Amino acid sequence: MAAISTTLPLPPVVRNPRHWFFGPAYYAQREPLKWIPKWFEQYGDLFTVSSPLGRATILGRPEWARQVLADAYPRYQQKSQAYVVLRLLMGNGLVTSSGEFWRGQRRLAQPAFHRRRLDFIFGMMVEQTLRYAKRFEQQAGGGRTLDVAPLLSHLTLDIISRAMFSTDVNAGAAEVSEHIAALNEYALRLLRQPWLFLLPRRIPTPLNYREITAGRKLEKIVMSIISERRRNADMHDDLLAMLLSACDEETGRGMSDVQLRDEVMTIFVAGHETTANAMSWLMFLVSQHPEIEEKLTAEIDAAWASDSLGSGSISNFPYTRQVVEESLRLYPTIWSVGRQCGEEDAIGGFKIPVGMNVVVPIFHFHRSERYWNDPMRFDPERFSPERRPAAEPMIYFPFGAGPRNCIGNHFALQEMVIMTAVFYRYFTFRLEPGFLVEPDPLITLRPKHGVRLQIVSRRKLEGGT
Repeated sequence: MAAISTTLPLPPVVRNPRHWFFGPAYYAQREPLKWIPKWFEQYGDLFTVSSPLGRATILGRPEWARQVLADAYPRYQQKSQAYVVLRLLMGNGLVTSSGEFWRGQRRLAQPAFHRRRLDFIFGMMVEQTLRYAKRFEQQAGGGRTLDVAPLLSHLTLDIISRAMFSTDVNAGAAEVSEHIAALNEYALRLLRQPWLFLLPRRIPTPLNYREITAGRKLEKIVMSIISERRRNADMHDDLLAMLLSACDEETGRGMSDVQLRDEVMTIFVAGHETTANAMSWLMFLVSQHPEIEEKLTAEIDAAWASDSLGSGSISNFPYTRQVVEESLRLYPTIWSVGRQCGEEDAIGGFKIPVGMNVVVPIFHFHRSERYWNDPMRFDPERFSPERRPAAEPMIYFPFGAGPRNCIGNHFALQEMVIMTAVFYRYFTFRLEPGFLVEPDPLITLRPKHGVRLQIVSRRKLEGGT
């Protein structure tokens, strides 16, 4: 790529917003959804924040987001320094790896997420969602409320486990979920308190001990499954079988056990928490808009007229898909993506030096008045065929963009449409009076205190499958 002039100025640096002791990074980490929009107003569409993890330039224009994620991608192949934390959860999988290694892994993993594969697992997604709907049915009536976030997390973990292993991890989904939660907590503490990076992991603090123990137990579960599959490679037809049989056309090599472990961990972590959070936000939003819920249930009742829900009928739920997409606009679970500049670049008349972390705040583009009319209003009609935003400019990209967009985006969308159709066929949901639903922008955007909903039955589940 062409060289960039070094005479350009560096982006403006954000100053302490409130207190001399806490720098801007403190507020960017604690309340990014609040402070980043304020800094765009104060400093313009591009500025830099300094933190213990390094400097980060934050971008506020779609053309600059496209430059980093797609057009000038070779300059930004490295993930930002914050992804060091994610490696504790995922190893060197698709989310955290880079360069030629990432490209090779992407080629090997891509066929496992082909649309034909989604048709094959469609029935399993419906079956498991109906099974968990029975838990909603047990809570329905009597004015009781339920925090749906943990249940949705277990459901999505069950689905990804069965898609990956043709089983629910030998009935150990709860144990896997517990270990993943422990690793998540460790990673989040590091992101919120970067000084913890100065303490070696081998120091036996309670936090370190729990992280090491959870990591070892989770690795033991995953490696035992991989080992068993190596011995009985022809007995299953699932995502792991496809990864085991994958062979790089250029090198003739498949994945090692370590590579398989990292990709399995990546799919486990990234493939269940993000979808569970997204469904929690969707159910919260619909609970606040009865007119949208009425239109949603009307479509589901009309489209699901027979006794079964098959992959061929998914196109009969266009409004359901619009509800999913609009909820992902307001609450994108991947609320920002980061890259590290590997070759000097220029953005918006400013120099981006080598080593600079560059952040694309997806939530800003999804909620900006510059790009959306009345952006804070929940309006699924934005994604009707007549109003759907075009790919250009880049103002809606809940699964990322460019070569490193989420490999499981179609898997997640299909899963969310199924879950929405099943749950709203049988129930309506109302937010517990006085309950505050608050976003917590950590690794993913999750409801800080969960989502407590009152569940009201619309019809009996018996015979509904």
